[in-house]
Amino acid sequence: MVKVGLVRCEGAMRICPGTSCFRAIREKTGSFARYSDEEIEIIGMAPCGGCPGRDAVRQAAEMVRRGAEVIFLGTCMIKPIPSEPVCKYSAEIAEAIRKKTGVDVVMGTH
Repeated sequence: MVKVGLVRCEGAMRICPGTSCFRAIREKTGSFARYSDEEIEIIGMAPCGGCPGRDAVRQAAEMVRRGAEVIFLGTCMIKPIPSEPVCKYSAEIAEAIRKKTGVDVVMGTH
């Protein structure tokens, strides 16, 4: 079993309920295809805190403290989903999470 945490765009969460992320987890598609032979446990799903992602690292670290083994940045943070603009901080956020927690950070969910 792999335990995952999800960080998503705060702006996008106002219009997106996360259903595509949860479908990708359930069906093991998109970035979750790598876990086709494993169960996936969701430890938590948190917003980034708004630009420039002030809370993302803290939220990810808390999910790791609670058992997450990998952190996924939602597709809303790496593509213009549901609309422009793309998060210009996503690479910086991912690197900061890796540095603070030592876990892998996957860019995108579905």
